[in-house]
Amino acid sequence: MLRKKALVLFISIFLFLICQTGMAAVKNPIQSVFNKPDVTTEGLEITSLTFDSIEGILSLKVNNLNSISIDYPQVTWSLKLGEILYKTETLPEGGKIAPNKVEEIQIPFSIPFQELYEKHPSLQRIDVVPYTVTADCNFKLPIFGKSNNSVVATGELPMLKKPVVNLDSIQLTSMEPNQVVFAVTASIQNKNGFDIHLERVDYSLVINNTKWAVGNTRRQILVRPAQKSDIPLNISLRTSSMVSEAYGLVLSEQDVRFDFQGTLFCKTSSPYLKSFELPFQLIGKKRIKL
Repeated sequence: MLRKKALVLFISIFLFLICQTGMAAVKNPIQSVFNKPDVTTEGLEITSLTFDSIEGILSLKVNNLNSISIDYPQVTWSLKLGEILYKTETLPEGGKIAPNKVEEIQIPFSIPFQELYEKHPSLQRIDVVPYTVTADCNFKLPIFGKSNNSVVATGELPMLKKPVVNLDSIQLTSMEPNQVVFAVTASIQNKNGFDIHLERVDYSLVINNTKWAVGNTRRQILVRPAQKSDIPLNISLRTSSMVSEAYGLVLSEQDVRFDFQGTLFCKTSSPYLKSFELPFQLIGKKRIKL
């Protein structure tokens, strides 16, 4: 009886092993001809850079190496700026990747500088930050089931700080019966680690609702990193009504309301931002100096 039970157990194990070997023989040839998709990235591409924000695209290339179509992966990507996790996002699934085809998944990103600096003040003290972007691609594949393919890319992103424009002073330099001349001093403060070359300023100046000047200056002004430079403007009033009004403002020794606006045209020494135009508008009160 004991010998019979042992024989039955032996036969059962033998048949089980045959079945397992048979299934593996069927499965392994299929796996050997089915390739997991390949995922690559070259990192972040900057498409727009201003003092307000940096815009760009993360491109992932998914290569389906098989003769049958596969589902698009579920993609979870993250962006670190230095040690700061700035963003993480999971994209919705959907669609198919055709056999033996490379599909590109483009993921747009946007970094508003003001919002970034408010949340992470340390980034305002640097000009370039190293980034790490990670993308986890989760596939549902025939035969294999779920499969993960992760890619990592590193690089650098510029951290721009908007230059500050001020109207520093309005000073009377000459008074004659038919002409009044003022020296207006504006300034530009460079908060970045690169040189700014100011090449032209288009401007208009309104004093107490009267337009005093519209013009431009092409004086070449160099603004060093973390420095402030003056923008001198000379304004002459010649019409009798404006001369009379200017006399009255000077003699009253009271603050005047000003609306100073225009555009700066600049070049820089930054490899990321070769040139820029910076509109400005300043509204306030100021006393005319004698």
